[in-house]
Amino acid sequence: MSTKTLIKAAITVVMVAVVAFSISFEKLLNTLSQISPATALIVIAGYTLGQLMSSVKWWTIARSGGINVPYTHALKAYFIGMFVNCFGSGLGTVGGDVARGILISDGLPKKTEGIAAVVADRIHGLTVLSVIALFTSQCFGSDRVPGWILLALLGLIVGFISAWVLGPAVLRQLPKTNKIFAKLSQVAEIFPRDYKTLSIITGISIVFHCTQILLHAVMANAVGSQIPLATLFVVIPLVNIASSLPISWNGLGVRENSYMYFLTAAPSLVSNEQAAAFGALWLLAVTVTSAIGGVVALVTGDLKLLRAQPKSTAV
Repeated sequence: MSTKTLIKAAITVVMVAVVAFSISFEKLLNTLSQISPATALIVIAGYTLGQLMSSVKWWTIARSGGINVPYTHALKAYFIGMFVNCFGSGLGTVGGDVARGILISDGLPKKTEGIAAVVADRIHGLTVLSVIALFTSQCFGSDRVPGWILLALLGLIVGFISAWVLGPAVLRQLPKTNKIFAKLSQVAEIFPRDYKTLSIITGISIVFHCTQILLHAVMANAVGSQIPLATLFVVIPLVNIASSLPISWNGLGVRENSYMYFLTAAPSLVSNEQAAAFGALWLLAVTVTSAIGGVVALVTGDLKLLRAQPKSTAV
């Protein structure tokens, strides 16, 4: 097991322990018992639908960078990447994001571009999430969000947009005789800059993130909490940003602590147990949807291709 995996496991254990010491397991079980199977299915289906939208966005980015593959090829790579992210630590495979890049470019001399398309997808998604959080906090009020977080979001947005727009121009000035600079220039070209592509992927990203926020409204109702939709549009983007950081397994622990931090502050909207139930239901949706990629990988045999990759590609 790699050092990175051990660190993520340790952080996950610590974060889960914090949650465990903050809740009553009896109250948690009572809260979970309120969630009907129909609600769980709605959340799972909604989460899966969101991933389908996200796969279209990623495919659009890849195509704009010259990776001309059918959508079905990208869809397969996307879900197998999810499976590897969720279950792959013990499979001897590369990381899930690298897996996506390798699989979408399989048969093409564009492995670097494939992985860069994943990076572009991640950066764009974080930028849109940050804009949603900052915009809604200004529209609906930000009493649950400290000022330093809003400033950090603004800095993140400015930094990402500046790098996206100005990065290629800077890299073009560097000597191409240097292999690292040449590779960076190659990677930068995968980031789309034409208005049409940016409009498409931004539109998809906004719908995707709004869908995830609305699913939280369904979850809140299921656990008996009436959270204003405006509050969810301010808070959930911040929770998703925190849980997307690659510091724990599938955001476990980080997500639940984020729910508790933002939603249990006075005046309290949810209890610690309801916040933990949010995390449990979301983790169920992530795990079930990721398992689809496992079925696909089993049928196609693509895990063998990933195991054959050199360890230097792992992330």
